[in-house]
Amino acid sequence: MTTRASGPLARQTGSPPASRAGLADHASHADERGIAIDRVGIKGLSWPITVWDREDGMQHTVAVLDATVALPADIKGTHMSRFVEVLNDVKSELSLKNLPDLMMTMQRRLGAERAQLDATFPYFLRRAAPVSRATSLNAYRCGFHAERNGEDFTFELRVEVPVTTLCPCSKAVSDRGAHNQRGYVRVRARSSGMLWIEDVVEAVESVASSPVYGLLKREDEKYVTERAYDHPVFVEDLLRDTVRVLRAHPATVTWLSVEVENIESIHNHSAFASLEWPTRSVHAEPDREGSPTTIPEGSPSFGAWLRGCRGQKGWTQGDLASRIGVSHSLLSKVESDERRLAEPALRRLARALGVEVPLVLLRAGVVPPELMARILADPERFLG
Repeated sequence: MTTRASGPLARQTGSPPASRAGLADHASHADERGIAIDRVGIKGLSWPITVWDREDGMQHTVAVLDATVALPADIKGTHMSRFVEVLNDVKSELSLKNLPDLMMTMQRRLGAERAQLDATFPYFLRRAAPVSRATSLNAYRCGFHAERNGEDFTFELRVEVPVTTLCPCSKAVSDRGAHNQRGYVRVRARSSGMLWIEDVVEAVESVASSPVYGLLKREDEKYVTERAYDHPVFVEDLLRDTVRVLRAHPATVTWLSVEVENIESIHNHSAFASLEWPTRSVHAEPDREGSPTTIPEGSPSFGAWLRGCRGQKGWTQGDLASRIGVSHSLLSKVESDERRLAEPALRRLARALGVEVPLVLLRAGVVPPELMARILADPERFLG
């Protein structure tokens, strides 16, 4: 009498496993609905990473990752497993050193024009109390957004800084004391130089009523309480001063989005303020590709300039549209000044024409971020 093995070591019976080459790939099938998808991929993947640390070089932490690509209208789906394969290849370091290559690999492996990676992670700084100098770790909620569109790579640092804020109005109207609360300053920043997480934390804490500490002795509590009382700030003050300090940072910040939220201690609501710099009205960045364009009176027509450049190359509209990755119909409307191109398409246009990118952006009414930063840093000199 023989017995049949059971459990995980048992030999599988039935049909033999199919080879991978013989399995259907439904994601690569064509789609006839004609609807492109902005972002599709994986969300909420926990992943060990190593990030740059200004003091110690590297810091190990765990991030939650969202990895996505843009899907053309004629493709049914993307290959989700390839996102994890790309991350496996770079081990755990995700930094400005290897992110551009990682994003390029994601584009290639997923067959996508545009790829995005978002990370959120806790970042720890050892802080000393202001008087006793007792040290402890403070955790900051940080992250980044990396994107590669065609050959254009962008990186955006994200840092949330908890602070103490004391109400100037409460201090002014009260005979004794003033209400204070925990505030959160959420910074998103792009820069042409190296902007550390520590730089953002220090900038915000320098203009708050007081920093937040993990460990305080009695002498420290006295100092923190009195410092906050001597430095009252509204959310508007904290917002404006944060932007002011970061704009002056030597890393040359080119774009900022800052939010301030005070979790009010005597109100049944939060106080909130936010701004984006440079503002869209100043930066003149188009909201989306294909949106209507407006040409200031007396300005040369971008469409006419573009038609002339295309004619010098001997290209048809279809030729140029395929080179910059837009539809023939959109390019036709751009040349008629009925629509405009988004900034990534303008950058691809510059490369196709062999023209400097800032020149094409300015002709289209878009001020390059690096130029806007120089103008706003010293507007009097620029006007002179």
